[in-house]
Amino acid sequence: MAIFNEATLRPGIIGFFRITRFLPVAASTFGAFALGILPAIAANGINFLTVWHILLIVFAGTTLHCVTGHAYNDFADWRSGTDGRSPGILSGGSGVIEEGLLHEYSLLIIGLAGMALPLLIGLYFFSLLGAGIIYILLTGVWAGAAYSLPPFRLAYRPLAGEWLALFPAFITLTTGSYFILTGGVSRQVITAGIIHGLITLGWIMQHHLTDIKSDLNAVPVKTTTPAYVYKMWGLGATRFVPAVYFFFAVTAGLAGCILVNPVLALSVIPSCLCIYIAVKTDPSDVRSITSAEIKMLAIATGNASVLSLLLAFSI
Repeated sequence: MAIFNEATLRPGIIGFFRITRFLPVAASTFGAFALGILPAIAANGINFLTVWHILLIVFAGTTLHCVTGHAYNDFADWRSGTDGRSPGILSGGSGVIEEGLLHEYSLLIIGLAGMALPLLIGLYFFSLLGAGIIYILLTGVWAGAAYSLPPFRLAYRPLAGEWLALFPAFITLTTGSYFILTGGVSRQVITAGIIHGLITLGWIMQHHLTDIKSDLNAVPVKTTTPAYVYKMWGLGATRFVPAVYFFFAVTAGLAGCILVNPVLALSVIPSCLCIYIAVKTDPSDVRSITSAEIKMLAIATGNASVLSLLLAFSI
């Protein structure tokens, strides 16, 4: 009698692809890659080995985000109860446990398996480039696990999730890609990574708005930055959390334009547009929050795509 058959394998396969959540990955991870990879190609050219290295970079980074990060986040948020109570459309987890597609312990195994190939790829790049790869690899593994899992559970603490896990990871995707492909660093790429990281944090804070009440009823309590602002100043103030991060992106874009490269000013207009969308959001309306988030995702993706091309042409 076969242990595995279509009835047992199909739900697991569907569940696996469900947790990857392509839309936010396209807006964050792929944008971060583009800002590092296209300027690197412009600086050093492209050949078969470069293409091979790009494929390895994208696979490793995407796997740590899509598989490890999302699997652990689903596991932790299901265990705490916040996903089961969330009214969110885009938020509230992938629903794979609730729908019986995956068991909660399957998510732990998937998350651990998601580290395996990136670690092997990291060892390969370590043999070529040395100790700098260790920082890049550890940042990805740290963000994927520490954001959701105890004892750190950074997503459950105000400011900690975004500043100690997400922001370093997004910058490393950009600067690490450039470093692996060129063996060096670039002020333009670092600054672009910072701007993109801040824009990404902005829409992630928007993403958290629908979950505030379910997060505060979780065990342990998930005190995201929007949830903390809600407790301190009320629901109306929460719309300003993403707006503040987009304002930081405006500031970084202006500073980058003056000090590094004028093309970095491109990010100012999209960031200002996201500020407007954020402050116009009705934080009591799930559809308003979701509609605004989708617009922010599109703006973040477009900004990273155009900025990466302009940086490549300016090198």
